[in-house]
Formats: sequence, C-alpha cells, structure tokens
Amino acid sequence: MTSLRAGAGVRLPALAALALLLFSLVAPPMPARAQAGLQISTPYPAVSAQPGTTVSFDLTVKADAAARVDLSLEGLPDGWTASFRGGGREVSTVYADPSTPPALALDVNVPDDAADGMTTITVVGTAGDQSARLPIDIAIVVEGGGAVRLTTEFPSQRGTADQTFEFSVNLENDTPQQLTLALNATAPQGWTVEVRPEGEARAASVTIDARGSKRLTVQATPPADVASGQYPLRVDAVSGDLGATLDLAAEVTGKVDMQFTTSDQRLNTTATAGGNQDVDVVIANTGTSPITSIALSGSGPSDWEVTFDPEAVDQLAPGETATATAHIVPSQNAVAGDYVVTLKAGAEGANESMDIRVTVETPPVWTIVGIALIVLTLGGLVWVFRRYGRR
Repeated sequence: MTSLRAGAGVRLPALAALALLLFSLVAPPMPARAQAGLQISTPYPAVSAQPGTTVSFDLTVKADAAARVDLSLEGLPDGWTASFRGGGREVSTVYADPSTPPALALDVNVPDDAADGMTTITVVGTAGDQSARLPIDIAIVVEGGGAVRLTTEFPSQRGTADQTFEFSVNLENDTPQQLTLALNATAPQGWTVEVRPEGEARAASVTIDARGSKRLTVQATPPADVASGQYPLRVDAVSGDLGATLDLAAEVTGKVDMQFTTSDQRLNTTATAGGNQDVDVVIANTGTSPITSIALSGSGPSDWEVTFDPEAVDQLAPGETATATAHIVPSQNAVAGDYVVTLKAGAEGANESMDIRVTVETPPVWTIVGIALIVLTLGGLVWVFRRYGRR
C-alpha cells in the first residue's frame, strides 16, 4: 500500500504537467483587441467647377469598430475655403459606427480668381494610430464653362385688368456644376408677381443639376385700378456671380364694367292704363376701358310699350356717366295692379338690366264716370220713390 501511494505520489506531478501541456496545445490563444480600420469614400471624387462657386461632396466614413474620427484637409490652395458639414452644422470630428456611418459632406468654396486647371484636395481621417485618405479632384473651368439662361416662347401677353397674366419660363443651367438659384421678379408699383418652379405652390429658389433645366411659372396680377397700357416685368435667377434675366410684358386692354340704375335709385313707379310714365335712368362706366355703342331697350307685359330717349349712347369713357329716359306705356286694357317692366343696357363686354315694378291705377276719368253713375243711380231711385211712392 505504501509503495502504491508512494508511486502515485511520484506520478501525479508528471500527469499534471502533461495535462497542462496538452491544454496549452489545444486551447486557442486569447484574441487581441482589433484595431479600427478606416475608409473614406465619395461617389464622385472628380468634378468640374467654375470660379466663384461652391462644390459639395457627400462623404462616407466607415470603421471596422466604433471609433471617433478626426477630420482634416491637405492641399487646400491659398484663397480657397472648405468645411465639413454634418447634422446641419460645421463639424471637425465624426463618430464612425460600423452599422450606421454618419452623414457627412464637404463644401469647397472656389474663389473668384481661381485659375484653369486641376486641383487635388485630400480628405484625411484619423482614429488613434489608424488613418484614411481620400483624394478629391476639382477641375476649374474658366473659359467656356457655360451659363445660366432664362427663355420663354411668349414674352408678351394681352388681357383685361381683372385677369392674372401667366408665363411659362425655362431656366437652364448650362454649367458643369449643380446650382441653387434665387428667383426674383420686378414689376410696376401695385402689381403682384410670383415666380416658382412649375408644380410647386411656393418656392423662393430652385436647384438645378449640371447641364439641366427646369420649368418656371410666372404669375402677374395687376392692381384693381390699373389703366390700359403695356407694363414691363422682369424675372431674375441668380447664384453667386452666375445669373440670368428675362424681360416680359403684360398688355392691359382695360376692364369693361358698367352700372345701370335709375336716377333716384328707386325701382318702382305708378302708371295708368294707356298713359305714359317716364323713368330716368343713368349709365355709368365703372371700368378702366371705354364702352362704345350702348343700346337701350325694354320689355313689359303683352301690349305694353317701352321706348328710350335716346335709344343708344355712342361712347362712355372710364368714370363718365350718361342719362336717358324710359317711356313706359301700359296697355289700354291693363287692369289695376302691379306689373314688371325690364330695362336693359347692352354693349360689347357689358350687359346690365333692372326690373321696375309698375303699379297701374284707374284713370281719373273713369273715377269721375263711376261717381257720375252712382249719382245718377241714386237720383233715379229718389225720383222713382217720389213718383210712385204716393200711390
């Protein structure tokens, strides 16, 4: 027994050592913490631009592990300015997450005196001892770089003072970069002019891709008291030193508007059957355009006569009035009561009418005849009673 225990005591340390050796050979080593690998990219690393413009690049910053990435630029020429933009503000550092890279953009402002040629700017991202570099090429085009143009098929329109003039305008960006252009309009005092992209309710600017174009709608509304004539309108689209101007014209032919009423504003009168009743009327030009050849007429019940003196007004200038007399003659057989007579004033572009209530009364002669008949009847009755009453 003692020898076994002694033997076991001798063999245990050797077995333990052997087991430790085998475990060390089979078990994997503990991994070291992975270093964040960086990558910066943009979908369009080489673009063209003109002096005095701003070039924007959408950047994507990726890391194998979440890390804080410091941003910087190399090779930015003298006089040029640039900034990183994220979350609606300028930034200098982003937090790169493997699953959701941060939204980031680079804005490069090209000075007005930039010379023709290629400029390379390098975006540098640093996270600890890791770094990534992205070269960006900007080709400056000074000569033949394109322009902004405003055109329309119909620069002049004609209409009345109470309508809105609408123009369809084409805005073309014939430059190598995307432009955001401010839209403005100039019009005479009192006019209301709106310029907006076609299909949009309100917009003070429009963004157009390089070598692209968009349709604009220009609406011009004249003031209520505008006089006839031609009125100049101007549309401007501006982006920095680039811009275009378009001259338009609205020709106002005037607003035709007429008022037709009685001289005392009353719409009722009295008349006798077969007798003449005069009604004085007033025609007023309340518009902004002359009214010519105004015809006066009237109609009433059957066998009634309605005539005017004069029967027409040759011309009424804006603000002027004219008077006439309507002669209303009821039918000889008209019985007492109320009737309606319609008086009309008509001209090209203006037609007005009014209804006059005419109360027909019994003529005085028939009243006298009636009284006489009553008197004669009473007298006859008295005579009869006196003569035959005694018998």
